[in-house]
Amino acid sequence: MNINPAVYKPNFGRAFTTEEKKSYAALLNEAKDVLDIKDTSAIVFDFNVPSEKGKNTAIGTTFSNSMQKFIGFVKDMTGITSVQLGPQGKIAHNNKSPYSGTNYAFGEHIIDLDKLTSTEYASILDANDIKKADENYQADKITREYKTDYDYVIGDGKTQGIQETLLQKAYSNFNSALNANEADAVKLNKEFTEFKAKNEKWLQKENMFIALSEHYGTQDISQWSEFDKKLYSKSTAEDIRKNRISEVETTYADLIDFESFKQFLAVKQQHEARIELNAQNIDIYGDCLIGFSQSEMWGNIDCFRENLYYGGPDPNCSETNNIQTWGLPALDYTKLGECGADGDLSKLGEVGKFLYDKYCTFFERYDGLRMDAAWQFVTPFIYQAVNGNYEEFKLPEINFTIFNIMKTAAKDVLGDKFDEQNPDNIMLELVGMSAGKGREMTLNTYPHLYTTAYAEYDESPAKFLEKGYKQGKFYAGVGCHDNDSLVNMAKDTQKRELHLNGMKRDYGLDTSKLAFESERYQTQNQEQKTQEDFRTAKFSEIFTSEKQFFTLPDMFGMAERINISGKVSNDNWAVRIPNDYERFYFSQLANGFGLNMPKVLANAINMKHINADELVKKCNEAAEILRSDGPMTEQEANIADKNGDLNNKFSYLL
Repeated sequence: MNINPAVYKPNFGRAFTTEEKKSYAALLNEAKDVLDIKDTSAIVFDFNVPSEKGKNTAIGTTFSNSMQKFIGFVKDMTGITSVQLGPQGKIAHNNKSPYSGTNYAFGEHIIDLDKLTSTEYASILDANDIKKADENYQADKITREYKTDYDYVIGDGKTQGIQETLLQKAYSNFNSALNANEADAVKLNKEFTEFKAKNEKWLQKENMFIALSEHYGTQDISQWSEFDKKLYSKSTAEDIRKNRISEVETTYADLIDFESFKQFLAVKQQHEARIELNAQNIDIYGDCLIGFSQSEMWGNIDCFRENLYYGGPDPNCSETNNIQTWGLPALDYTKLGECGADGDLSKLGEVGKFLYDKYCTFFERYDGLRMDAAWQFVTPFIYQAVNGNYEEFKLPEINFTIFNIMKTAAKDVLGDKFDEQNPDNIMLELVGMSAGKGREMTLNTYPHLYTTAYAEYDESPAKFLEKGYKQGKFYAGVGCHDNDSLVNMAKDTQKRELHLNGMKRDYGLDTSKLAFESERYQTQNQEQKTQEDFRTAKFSEIFTSEKQFFTLPDMFGMAERINISGKVSNDNWAVRIPNDYERFYFSQLANGFGLNMPKVLANAINMKHINADELVKKCNEAAEILRSDGPMTEQEANIADKNGDLNNKFSYLL
């Protein structure tokens, strides 16, 4: 992975002092009030998150203590009020996409090992274990700062990953401490027992799938016996099913308990992380998958139709009959049942009940959800695969039933935190060739998510308003996990011209106001200036709307993209923010890359033609400081200020 060594120049950057940060926070709030901004969200995948120095096991996690510090920094610099997390389910070494994971079971690769060294977790892991995992990493440690090494974390299919190795050690230590009747372990075991009882419905099925996969030596259920394939089907008598479950649980008792323990740790840590982020006044949105994993399909087999899958129409996929072949098992919508706007669940079929349970689980874990491929709930695109041939399987439209189920789950779980008249806890992804009906049905009800990467096709805040959207009923982002980085987009001369012309047309964009006075800006060649101006303008555009989001790589001005859709690559789902993120961020800003928030807000105010000259002046001064040379951490800035070495101190102090 290219880590942009030409961009990251650690000798340059200018952080704010602690005193300046207080004034900067007030400035952000004032600018956002003037712009009437309601929510700014950062898209955060676990693998994006940096590690702490000396504790880098080649992956990040949103469950960690370092996540709290990191998001605190992101909030300080950008004023975010929410994060949209990527999917957090299980992944496999041969399919690292979080969108191929599980809905109920968390991926054990994102359990924070460092927390297991605390008394809260009965000190079941030693800090030296994590230190050694960091020190013993054999590949390039600089690359590890910017890229997740899944082979090291979860294994490559031949060797076991470090995460599983250390979790096994932690589990063994837990049992030893429990046998010794140590107080912390006894307390932790009480929580573990309560967790198993509360989550038995999904946990048993997940564990049985793992145990039977061990029994057959494969997770491919087509290789299992006919009886075990349909263990959870209604066609299997209840007493026979119970006997088989009891038999497997006895044979694989240790494996099942270990798997339950890992899920317990993950759920506990996710709950803690949510509380801590909420304490920073940051809401957490979970990414709710449209599909289900193999284990979830097997454990609820009567809810699915055999050999039918979710996909999408795509004329660029000629080799698969113009179908995007997602390979995700499709629900049997003939068993959906009915649920009206009143939330009456009495007429739900088993698929409807299954979905209700899924959404309840999500709202128990998150403050809201981002619904992946939500158009599938209105105009489902299902295909069948027979002998390598792909054909669309026509289904009727569904209308509001699934949205009503989702809304009812939110209301039942979130209570007063869910406003039924303004259901902003539910975000909908409604993009693609089949999304038109879904957009029409849910317009100005649930917020929709869009990226201005396609502004040349009228995908911009101004055009959404022309299409009938109300402010606050759509989120705008420069790009998401499937788009190229803003850095690379700025290099596209044709796209750049189209987008700049659109912003001149819609907002009267004055490109002269995008420039910096900074010598580092002025000494660039014209192409470099033009690219930087474009990046500033594209960020500014999304802040003309009430709600917006950005990816972490874009915030930090990185060229690496999160994912290339439809392509299997070791670079997908891997880009990380380095451990020394504070120094990295300010270095990037000084070089003209990344989200220079005060500059972006100043230009958004100009683009909306708001009369706030003094505020714009303050924003531009703060922006110039961030674009200049100087100390690259808050601590270093404080020392420089004390010694009288700051040349451009922020003059608008509180």
